[in-house]
Amino acid sequence: MPGRLLRRVNAMMPSPVDKLAGMDQLSPVAKQIPIFVLFVLAGVMSASINTLTVSSWPALMAGAILVTAATVLAAFFTRPASTRYALILPALDFLAAGALRHGTGESQSIYASLVLLPVLWFASMNGRGYVGYAVSGTAVAILVPFALGSTISNNPNELLRGLYSTLIFALAAAVVNELARRARQRLTTARAQAATATEELSRAAQIQRFLLPRGAAPLPGYETAGACLPSKAIGGDFFDWYLIDGGLAFTLGDVMGKGAGAGMIAATTRAVIRSAKNNHDPVTALHLTADCFATDLDQASSFATLFHARLRAEDGRVLFADGGHGLTLLVRANKTWERLSSKDLPVGLMPDTQWETHEIILNPGDMIVSFSDGILDLYDGTLNAMKDVAHLALAANSAQELVDTVSAKAAETTNADDVTVLALRRNPVAAQGFQAFANLDPVQART
Repeated sequence: MPGRLLRRVNAMMPSPVDKLAGMDQLSPVAKQIPIFVLFVLAGVMSASINTLTVSSWPALMAGAILVTAATVLAAFFTRPASTRYALILPALDFLAAGALRHGTGESQSIYASLVLLPVLWFASMNGRGYVGYAVSGTAVAILVPFALGSTISNNPNELLRGLYSTLIFALAAAVVNELARRARQRLTTARAQAATATEELSRAAQIQRFLLPRGAAPLPGYETAGACLPSKAIGGDFFDWYLIDGGLAFTLGDVMGKGAGAGMIAATTRAVIRSAKNNHDPVTALHLTADCFATDLDQASSFATLFHARLRAEDGRVLFADGGHGLTLLVRANKTWERLSSKDLPVGLMPDTQWETHEIILNPGDMIVSFSDGILDLYDGTLNAMKDVAHLALAANSAQELVDTVSAKAAETTNADDVTVLALRRNPVAAQGFQAFANLDPVQART
């Protein structure tokens, strides 16, 4: 099930440790800036705080030049073609850290920990070999003061201190590299799972679209149109129509909730309603759906609002049942409209619910419009918005024009809820007369 799979993916999303896997994906500039800032801070502190000494201004300046050069180069290495050369940057940082230590008193320097940042730079990269680079860089930073003139006699414990520090940094590099490897592995798995879930949701959404009517109902003298715009890949709304003996049955449903779960219940509801195709009372379809909610879907703790109707084509007689929906309009050819509603409860909300069958006549030029509550949110979100929908219906010249207008309005906003609309219009008398004339054979037409 897509919903269950997505929960598994969410459970595997990166923890704070997993973020180590993303360090090697940061731009060189993002890695280099903290090193540059800390080096500048070290220089300012050494020059301004009396208890901190500058033992070699040339070494300190050399370190500043190196770290500045690395920072400038980082801007060039952000280009995809040059990122492979970015390893030059932490190498320069190791040299700069060594020069900083020599320039601020070596064993008395408080800045030895700056070496940790280029160590992490190398260690977080993909591959065991980068641990060796991190250790080698640490050793270089320890030996730089000796290359700049420091002697063992002046610092008898410096080599031992440096060896111990190198071992510590080597262990840290190995741990970071292993954690990054595991985190990278988890991220790869999570991304693969997410891609699979996305593909399955896309396929489920496609199947849900296939379940909707693909074209107008082939019923002479009547127009049908509908649209369903889910707020997510899969929605809980649906509309449906199908030919029955002597006319047409049509439905609009809104299942509680959104997403894959609501979409699956909507598909089940549609199938159950269709199973009552040969029963003339629309209430029968609601009872069958309620039985399904009470048995097969009892663990889903869901319900649906439904408008289900059956049209007799010869005279426009419509029998309908409204299960807690209440968002259906009868728009008359004389430019008046009324709401088709009932006090009946939604389907699946309460056991042993009873529904009532209602009857109206759809005269030539009249139109029935049923829609989900997502359309109310396109306006003020209250039932007052039904007036706006009615005005759209009164201005439309066809069922399809109304549906297109509503769809265009929904496309202009980010819908928090599914938007679904169904329209059934009986052609005006003139159009019906033309249709009847067109159906005659040529001999009858001439007479």
